[in-house]
Amino acid sequence: MHWYVRSLADRDTHRGELSLITHSVQAVCGAEFVPLKALRNRGPELPGQPPDPEQICPACIPTQ
Repeated sequence: MHWYVRSLADRDTHRGELSLITHSVQAVCGAEFVPLKALRNRGPELPGQPPDPEQICPACIPTQ
């Protein structure tokens, strides 16, 4: 699973799977959305963990 940005709001970066058919993310928390482009000239997923913990959806935080 990868991290995807839904919006620039707090707690709106989600962990999930991207559908190649619909181009939407099905997040762990149940949200479904078309992600914002994460980095220029790259796909929509973030490369690794989100840098700001305040941006992460609490329901999408992986459990150890």
